[in-house]
Amino acid sequence: MDAKAEALYSELRNIRQELIERLENKNASSLIRPIIKEELSDIEDTLNKIEMGLYGKCEISGELIPEELLEMVPTIKTIDDCFKMDGYFRKALFD
Repeated sequence: MDAKAEALYSELRNIRQELIERLENKNASSLIRPIIKEELSDIEDTLNKIEMGLYGKCEISGELIPEELLEMVPTIKTIDDCFKMDGYFRKALFD
């Protein structure tokens, strides 16, 4: 594992721990819990990919996901997700 992957791995492990603590908090909102669980699952998947040397590859095609996107969204899974995200970054025609 290179230094960049190790740093990401360490950061994701810390985030995973924070999410677990939030889920264990009895006062956590029942509306937020499903979102936390989904994010936790994505982080677990990403940690496993890093361990297996598959991080950064599209789960469907095996293509490499652009590094710029991985830096913004380290848990991204497919190239298709990149195109779906593009819709969120478009500027509205009317203000």
